[in-house]
Amino acid sequence: MAKKKGYNKINKLLRYKKILDIVKEHYQPGYTTYAGIFRTYVLPTYPMSYKSFIDIVNMPSIDRQLEEEKQRVNKD
Repeated sequence: MAKKKGYNKINKLLRYKKILDIVKEHYQPGYTTYAGIFRTYVLPTYPMSYKSFIDIVNMPSIDRQLEEEKQRVNKD
């Protein structure tokens, strides 16, 4: 019988990375707002609340978390 894999957050972190890429592409300090980017670009593709969006924008180092999660999954 094959060993069952546990839960991992890789897909969630990849989605967060895509959202951050959208923000980096469209955000211009002093000209655009996060709310405008959220309504125009993020919400149509990734339905979520504005609070969740701000939590994602304020997350520290998505790339580091993604690498750690990939290593944890491959270790098992």
